Amino acid sequence: MALKKPSQQGQANQKHVTPEQADILANQLADKPYGQEKPNTKKVMEGEIARTTISLPKQLFETIEDMAMTNKRQGVEPKNVSAIVRDALELYLDSKQKS
Repeated sequence: MALKKPSQQGQANQKHVTPEQADILANQLADKPYGQEKPNTKKVMEGEIARTTISLPKQLFETIEDMAMTNKRQGVEPKNVSAIVRDALELYLDSKQKS
């Protein structure tokens, strides 16, 4: 079996980018602040975030994943499973404190 030369390996998989596409990407990246939080980022909680592992029924987990994907595509919060679970727990705890 013959091996391709290194210069030939990358060329087959490379996508050709037009100068216009490169300019569009450069402009998009130039508008993003480096090392700063997005101005519209919602702070969910004050203090440190603790990681945990929970077990959920598969159907419930898939429903939450679908919600997160829909929110991400629509550009609305919460955009990930953790944020949805945090919001749900906060609502639950608020309802328990009021009763």
